[in-house]
Amino acid sequence: MMKKLFVILSAIMFAVVFAIPASADVGEGAVDWDFYGSVRMQTFSVYQDESNPYNDNFVNGNQLGYDDRDSRWDLNTVSRIGAKVHSGDIGGGFEYGHSDNCSSVKLRKLYGTWDFGVGELTVGRTYTPIHFVLNQVYDNDYGLRGFGAFYVYAPMIQVEFDGFKLALIKPGVGDAGLAGAFRDYDTTYPKVEASYTWAMDTFSVKAFGGWSAFEVVNAADKEYDVTCYVYGVSGVANVGPVTLKAMVWSGQNVDYYGLYNNPEVDFTPDYDAGTNDIRDNNGYGGVASIGVKINDVIGVEAGYGYVTGEDDPIGKNNNNEAWAAYLQAPITLAQGVMVVPEIGHYDYETNGTVGNDADQGHESYFGAKWQISF
Repeated sequence: MMKKLFVILSAIMFAVVFAIPASADVGEGAVDWDFYGSVRMQTFSVYQDESNPYNDNFVNGNQLGYDDRDSRWDLNTVSRIGAKVHSGDIGGGFEYGHSDNCSSVKLRKLYGTWDFGVGELTVGRTYTPIHFVLNQVYDNDYGLRGFGAFYVYAPMIQVEFDGFKLALIKPGVGDAGLAGAFRDYDTTYPKVEASYTWAMDTFSVKAFGGWSAFEVVNAADKEYDVTCYVYGVSGVANVGPVTLKAMVWSGQNVDYYGLYNNPEVDFTPDYDAGTNDIRDNNGYGGVASIGVKINDVIGVEAGYGYVTGEDDPIGKNNNNEAWAAYLQAPITLAQGVMVVPEIGHYDYETNGTVGNDADQGHESYFGAKWQISF
């Protein structure tokens, strides 16, 4: 069924593109370049309790048994420089950032667009149809993407018209490992994502979905199918000085789909040696925020995110869950100059595996992001 769906969606995409008259403007004339940059610093004090597996008291997987407090005073990894280009019906852009230790340059976006009259064709690496984050600034503008939000850009071919997007995206296996039971991964098809956005003057609502499938091969050359998907709805509303954002979603094997989620929440399928088969992992999550612009200088925003993964076939129910919340007060000092004080908390809850309710720790922070955009 999914293979037939892939064929149908692919046919629709390319039929739309190649049905456009050859007389369309292909960008002859002046080329407009709009360069931009954004420099961001994170200055936070972070507290992680002794059960948190991401603090310094874990050495080679061994817990040393003490809490950890550190300062994160560094260049934000989503600092960027780039440009948007436009010439007639042809456009595009590029954007570069840097690695965590600032030792290398990292490509964020590189894409081209063609406005063919009834829609637009995008080729390259940019945000995919399901992308949705909040305004959380801690941990390199994290946006709660590990707690229910999706921060996704990838190489793709996308067609967009009348609020509908259809994208064929670089295939992958996410964090595939399957407990080391397999020796090879065969990605036969590209990932497929689609969304439809209904936009009005004061609000927009987006329904979205994505599908990915691949085969894994064990040492005995036996193949197993792994199917991954996600679907949900998101929305943004602006009511006077108030902005509301929210998204809810459900999915299967979303780690292998390639979505970043909190490492303490299990979204990966498992190999069941007893049945000699793949056991899928279902999960769901969501995020929401409310922001108020008090005046042209200062505002306030609160956000919350939650994720949970299930693994019912082996007796687990909500076996892993995590949540996060933040409160911030964005301050605009001048055009392009911002300071965003923020306080927040991550809670990894307990490991709900049958017979194991171990505390997985928590993390609290306060500080600010400093940003100058040009």
